Amino acid sequence: MPSHRFDSPVHSSVRSTPSSTHQARPAHAQTHHTAALKQARSDVSLKKIRDPRLLQQAEVDKRLKALHRRARWLDSRFSCFCGMLRFGVESLVGLIPVIGDFAGVFLAVTYMNTIRRRFDVPPSIVSQMTINIAIDFCVGLVPILGDLVDTIFKANMRNYALVENYVVQQRKAAAAQDLEAGHGNGGCVQEPRPGYFPDVPLRFNAKTAAKTAIMGRH
Repeated sequence: MPSHRFDSPVHSSVRSTPSSTHQARPAHAQTHHTAALKQARSDVSLKKIRDPRLLQQAEVDKRLKALHRRARWLDSRFSCFCGMLRFGVESLVGLIPVIGDFAGVFLAVTYMNTIRRRFDVPPSIVSQMTINIAIDFCVGLVPILGDLVDTIFKANMRNYALVENYVVQQRKAAAAQDLEAGHGNGGCVQEPRPGYFPDVPLRFNAKTAAKTAIMGRH
């Protein structure tokens, strides 16, 4: 009895499919991949910018908040006596005799270098931060009392305050230059570059923030 074979179009199409496992990437996938590469390149280039006058406000806030969070972990993350005394990881490490003091200096210097990678701070501020670290180290060498004073001194929080104040002043100066350039351009006041107002609002109270907003409109 002769065998009858029935080849359906489905089976024919399956057999005609190439056996190669490498298939062309769809157009929408290629577009998404290209956009992802461009975004990655822009993120890398953004990290290389350290001048606070050239950054958007959101990026400045992001960097400052990250630095502030790290300073809190080092100096004031924990509390005791109903919050009257705050201390951080560096204070706990400093309780180890001799080794703890050097470990604290290492943490403080590492934090200072992180600040310098985030913002292009001038040598004068770097010197002030170095002095704070040196005072923190020398005081910490005194047994017991030195550890208590070290907890109160908080060198890393002081260094954060220095860089925060520097960034705010730089952005105020840049915004003022934009406004002056607008007044000198035929009497036509130009809007500041995007991201310059309001200034960094991390420690601004409501009154100061309102003043800053008014300055940006005039």
